[in-house]
Amino acid sequence: MIQRDAKASSPGGGVGGVVKTAGGSRNISLQALRGAAACSVMIYHASHFTTQKTGALWLEEAFSSRLGLYGVLVFFVLSGFLMEGAVRRYDATTFVLHRFVRLYPTYWVLFFLFFLIQSFRIGTWDVVPWKALTLLPLGEMFRPLHAEWTLLYEVFFYAICAVACVWKRVYPPVLLVWLTIVAVAFFAFGQYGTSMQPTLLQIPFSVWNVGFICGSLGGILNRSKWRSDPALLWLAGVSLVLLGELAMPGTKLFLAGPGFTCIVVALVRAPRMTEPGIGMRVMFLLGEYSYGLYLAHALSIQLVLVYLPASLWSQPVAVFAGMIGVGLGVGILAGSIDVALYGVLKNRIDHWSRRRLAAREARAALTTADTAGAVSQPTEIA
Repeated sequence: MIQRDAKASSPGGGVGGVVKTAGGSRNISLQALRGAAACSVMIYHASHFTTQKTGALWLEEAFSSRLGLYGVLVFFVLSGFLMEGAVRRYDATTFVLHRFVRLYPTYWVLFFLFFLIQSFRIGTWDVVPWKALTLLPLGEMFRPLHAEWTLLYEVFFYAICAVACVWKRVYPPVLLVWLTIVAVAFFAFGQYGTSMQPTLLQIPFSVWNVGFICGSLGGILNRSKWRSDPALLWLAGVSLVLLGELAMPGTKLFLAGPGFTCIVVALVRAPRMTEPGIGMRVMFLLGEYSYGLYLAHALSIQLVLVYLPASLWSQPVAVFAGMIGVGLGVGILAGSIDVALYGVLKNRIDHWSRRRLAAREARAALTTADTAGAVSQPTEIA
């Protein structure tokens, strides 16, 4: 659910500006927001699993499920915002290859690492859930890392974007039609398709798609001639998110989605900071590691809790703090693997894409030269 190869266009830069890393350009503020989203999901899961183990219900109530909901929604909005730029820049083949190496290699590597740990722990080889490893929306099934449901939506959204790469002009109207269909499915047909494990026929209608759609519309709006004070965008965004708190859970996404989109555009358009503070730098690094952090934290917390001494069950705060440490530690390690792996694979794709483009231009130039030569050839007169 994490994209790093798309730049955020900005008339005024972003908080902290844009920095160069091994994987391409990064907008510091957007990466920091991604890091905050990953941490919010991790904190929710840490409180949830700690509550299950210790029985401290107040802990899960203090760190309620809205942390997870908003964290996922921010991921989706950022994905939509950045993919709008990727659709404009890439052809369909390059886009699909980028998205494939963004999601699958790290997921498979982490799965097989956890698979080996689990098999060693239970003393026998477990069954490999091959269907689940496709990350396709195939309905209810066991998902080995317990966090894959958002990736089903990412894969489906990428499929929509890949088609848009072929017909780039249809992307904006498709987004508006899609948003209308989702709203009708939700309000008129009882939240049809809204599920954490939808089928292929359900997923287009799920209200979770609102994040992607609003993020992409935000990217289009950000490139337009329309200008507004970033402070007003912040105010509008926060107001919509708070207003969503008064609505029922599903409707909340229709308000919070545009709200977080306003916040993202505000971050991109805000004046640059000359020197980001330590907090921004830390969140930026967590944003870099966010995909690995997201994938690895939940299962690692659950595995550690299995071996937690019974003497600690009466200390839920200490256990909760420890589980956050476990999630961060394992997540940063997984994120390091992800950054290295994705960087290598993406560079190879970009190198291949440049060679393919150069070959295409050479063929076009040769064809043009042959045509020009045929036209300039003198005609014999009998």
